[in-house]
Amino acid sequence: MMDAVLEEIRETSGLIIGLILALVIMGLIGYALTNVHESIVSPVVQFIKKMVSRK
Repeated sequence: MMDAVLEEIRETSGLIIGLILALVIMGLIGYALTNVHESIVSPVVQFIKKMVSRK
């Protein structure tokens, strides 16, 4: 009986830990993408705007 309960708890906690890890990883990826967007996309967009406005 106890073994079954422990197994359930282990599976449930595994799912919860998996969800938390997924959220953390998604948050980190989102943060990284935002930083990349700020450091790469913004200057490129400004450069393109300059090129377009020269014409």
